[in-house]
Amino acid sequence: MSQTPFLSRRSAMKCAAGALAAPVLIKSTIANAADLERAIGQLIMVGFSGKSAQGRFVRTIAAHVAKGRAASVVYLGSNIGSGRDVLGLNKLFHGAGIKHIAIDHEGGAVQRLKQKQGYTRIPSALELAQSKDVAGVEKVYAVAAKELANAGFTLNLGPVADLHRSFNPVIGKNRRAYAADATTVVAYAGAFVRAHRRYGLQTSLKHFPGHGLSNKDSHNGFVDIRESWDPEELQPFSMLIRQGLADIVMTGHLFVRITERDNGELTTFSRTLVQDVLRGGLQFRGLTMTDDLDMGAVRKMAEPREAVLRAVEAGYDILLLSNSLKPNPDLPAEAIGWIRSAIQEGRIRENQIFQSAERVQRSRSA
Repeated sequence: MSQTPFLSRRSAMKCAAGALAAPVLIKSTIANAADLERAIGQLIMVGFSGKSAQGRFVRTIAAHVAKGRAASVVYLGSNIGSGRDVLGLNKLFHGAGIKHIAIDHEGGAVQRLKQKQGYTRIPSALELAQSKDVAGVEKVYAVAAKELANAGFTLNLGPVADLHRSFNPVIGKNRRAYAADATTVVAYAGAFVRAHRRYGLQTSLKHFPGHGLSNKDSHNGFVDIRESWDPEELQPFSMLIRQGLADIVMTGHLFVRITERDNGELTTFSRTLVQDVLRGGLQFRGLTMTDDLDMGAVRKMAEPREAVLRAVEAGYDILLLSNSLKPNPDLPAEAIGWIRSAIQEGRIRENQIFQSAERVQRSRSA
């Protein structure tokens, strides 16, 4: 494994060759403030407190969705009650006009919906890859996808496209990656995506540009991959994108060095990584998504307002706000206010918001 700074090697970027292409999808033609608010709302994926559709917090979030202040919601483990509770919550969100109802349902250590709620246990990625062929694994994931679809979910935040290394404390230790080599990862991650598409669900490749070779957990603080990152880590993402098996790409909260001359930056705030590498080099035209902006890696570097604005500046289409650190039922409205003010100040381009909003609106419906 090379110790050369990230993306300084031309050979590492052969898979990312190509000029930056950022087509203008919608021209900036705002009729009124309400249009802008609805466009910003398309970028917001928000978490909530509670396990029942009757809760005041949940109903407030649903009201924000209905008013166009958020397009997506995300479940945490604390939101899972009974199977009936899950159905009731998702019925509420669908009734409000939600675009994405997201959940982490990889299998193994990361599976929000458990057997006690009536859902099938899914083995970890590594366990599946070591015990079944690709066709067999696709059948396993088809069971999970069918159950998610029947419950009203539209987006599974997987598969993990990282490379397996046993020393990694959050990916390797929990057996979340399929294999140590890119070809095997792509084969099994592709099975995950195909199975979910069969039942109308979208998926999200993670954690771009590769979290597997790191030796820390970004839930606790930023993870420095300036020396550990290897060009092979980019390959699963590149190959899955070329095969048309990437709906959404989620980045990790990883501290990277984009050029030999800089000191490094957090992927979550890196326009170079999102626009030049992912959009330009890999020619990805789907949705770009942050990991949770409430995680320790971000909290230690920026306050919530600044984190949101810097992620928008970087070019992300979906801002994942788990709303778990200091739960706030009016977070969608506050986040919209932060972004609207930044637009008025000239910090964020209005046209960029409308481009992201259109990508969200055009994303394949479940």
